[in-house]
Amino acid sequence: MTKTKYERWLQSFGLERVRRLAEEGLSDEEIAIASGIEISTFRLWKRMHPDFAEALGLGRENADYDIVRALYKKATGYNVAVDKTYKLKRVEFDPETGKKIREYEELATGVDTAHVPADLRAEIFWLKNRQPERWSDRLERETDGEGGGVIEMPEADSIDEEN
Repeated sequence: MTKTKYERWLQSFGLERVRRLAEEGLSDEEIAIASGIEISTFRLWKRMHPDFAEALGLGRENADYDIVRALYKKATGYNVAVDKTYKLKRVEFDPETGKKIREYEELATGVDTAHVPADLRAEIFWLKNRQPERWSDRLERETDGEGGGVIEMPEADSIDEEN
């Protein structure tokens, strides 16, 4: 007996695929297309099948977590291991006479540590979103109820008369 389409998607393999698609940042519409179903059917499955909705939610949570971690690293700076190739000069000496027999160069690979400095834009983005009450660009002005916070500028003629 063949399984219906939704039964295949509700098996562990189908749920894992849906989770991975959500983890890659695909929207509901894009996941529905990749799954070969209509968006209305997709939305119905989300409402009717908790396992399906949970797989989507888990995939999106994982993606969000990865992005938050990456943004945090970018905002605070980090060290990274970098493979480097070095040119080494080798000299061979005669053990009895101490004279140089030959000289040659060879390449050697090693690991170096590079520091990626903190990124100011990432820091600003983080603070504005995590603590908007402290780091917002908008100035909140208190008004006394008159004028609605509008500042009236004097006429140019009255400025000249005051001087």
